[in-house]
Amino acid sequence: MPVAALKNLNLYYEIHGAEDAAPLVLLHGATETFRACWRRQIEPFSRRYRLIGLDLRGHGRSDNPAGKLDLRQMADDVRDLLDHLRLDKVHLLGYSGGGSTALFFGLRHPERLRSLTLASNNMELDRARGQVNFWNLARIRREEPRWWQAMTQMHGQPAEKLLQWWAEEDSKRPNFQPGDLQHLHVPTLVVGGDRDPIIPLEQTLKLFRALPDAYLCILPGVGHGAPRLRPQAFNQAVLDFLQFVA
Repeated sequence: MPVAALKNLNLYYEIHGAEDAAPLVLLHGATETFRACWRRQIEPFSRRYRLIGLDLRGHGRSDNPAGKLDLRQMADDVRDLLDHLRLDKVHLLGYSGGGSTALFFGLRHPERLRSLTLASNNMELDRARGQVNFWNLARIRREEPRWWQAMTQMHGQPAEKLLQWWAEEDSKRPNFQPGDLQHLHVPTLVVGGDRDPIIPLEQTLKLFRALPDAYLCILPGVGHGAPRLRPQAFNQAVLDFLQFVA
């Protein structure tokens, strides 16, 4: 699969589906990869769209020469990849940390969007994570060994650095404010689960209400990870939305 050389960054990406179909870009969650996050979406989405998936900088097969993470820079990485692929306007779908990256993309490059889908993310994610010491390595090894094992399998030894990069990024990034989003006039689907322990339902609703052209999908009984936990319901909600805004 190809790697794009972008302004001192080597970014891994994949393309699936017909070349003449409308482009749909997928951004995975923090500490994941394109394949790990979206394997249940590749086949159904690529039947209708030209699917572009990437490993965000510092994840999977993409490098990170900056030695840190900044969601604004990661949003610009997506812009640079679109330029590399000669794509003008795309549908953009981001999950969790990839959703926050997608939201920054919308604020910085709204002219490049046909639509925006934000899954399992909110406006105050840094605070929510800080309250539970989210990125602490000892906590993860003790309380979430399956997550740690998955990270080391996806990223190898750099997994510890990846946790540090995300902890530092969360500590510096300001919360989104409603005024930041009121000018984002792009059709946007906000997807959340009503049992999400990381993104409380009220935060999902707060994000939805702050966006001027937003649609809401709450999946009942679903925690953090709708694309994995309820793929059929999630996929149908996204495909219905994309067809509606086409």
